Amino acid sequence: MTIRRREFIAAAAVAAGGVAAPGILRAQADRPETATLNFGFGIDPPFAPHILGITQGWFREAGFTTVNQRTFTAGALAGEALLAGEIQIWTPGNLPPISMAANGNPIVVLATNCVNWNLEKLVVRNDANVNAPEDLYRVKIGLLQGSTSSAFMHYLAQHYRLDAQRLQLVNLPPPEQLAALTSNNVQGLLCWEPWPHRALAAGQTKLVHTGITSHFAANNGANVKVSDNRSILVASQDFVRRNPRAVAAVMRVLVRGIRQCADASKTAENVRIFSEFQRQEAAINQAIWGNYVFKPDFDDAYVQDMERTAAFLEAAGRIRRRVHALDYSYTEPLKQIDASLVRVEGRWRP
Repeated sequence: MTIRRREFIAAAAVAAGGVAAPGILRAQADRPETATLNFGFGIDPPFAPHILGITQGWFREAGFTTVNQRTFTAGALAGEALLAGEIQIWTPGNLPPISMAANGNPIVVLATNCVNWNLEKLVVRNDANVNAPEDLYRVKIGLLQGSTSSAFMHYLAQHYRLDAQRLQLVNLPPPEQLAALTSNNVQGLLCWEPWPHRALAAGQTKLVHTGITSHFAANNGANVKVSDNRSILVASQDFVRRNPRAVAAVMRVLVRGIRQCADASKTAENVRIFSEFQRQEAAINQAIWGNYVFKPDFDDAYVQDMERTAAFLEAAGRIRRRVHALDYSYTEPLKQIDASLVRVEGRWRP
């Protein structure tokens, strides 16, 4: 068949399709470059938007026929998998990606998933008699070194003018912190939910400080922000460059999920769907749900949290130079969904 005849047949086929043909062509043009999506996945509520997208069929509607969830024992391993192309979207706390960007790794932030200022909590045993900041010198505190809780403790010590070198910090993951608190091997724990909830529910403990509120005797109930923790949506720069339609599609689904998670009228439904998918106790998830503020915005608070976390990493000697958050923030996909969500412009471009 000649080229001219092939062109004629193609033109005739389009004409025969009438007004439907342009729509079909547009649908094909909007289809993601890949039908398979691999998430770096976790067990806690920041993954509720992703789970809504999976269970409600939104990812399939967006053109992703296969959505895989991969779990990792450490954030560093998830970051390596992202750069290797083994996962496309990673949803960590903001500390690991900030460290990666500062060390020259080609990652990009696409949005905030949820703000977690109230998520981490310092809980102590009642018999430790911690009533003032200075009382923390006398107790052992379980804390996962290198996590966002390390930044929490850094800024708590800075705010209350404590000598950080005198604090007795024991490097433990959250489940082991809870066990050590129960056995009195440590007298306090500092970590994220649901472990503080479990510690307080067991009794004989009290809440000393959250990421935004003091419960010390002298300033009980005061607004004291010592957490800059937020869950963010991260991709590799290579994936974003090669797959602009897939990035746009996945962001539409996740923003839809974030908005549903933020809808108080749907909390019971969201908790049920999340808990059934994760095979978790719904009552605990219901109790801690309010600690997560689901919002995708790029705003001044985003910049402040990212920069303060970078300052902590620099002070701790974990990075040698800081890279401004907006230098690795790509705001255009979110702006295309809703321009009001982007109040500070990212400077990264594909």
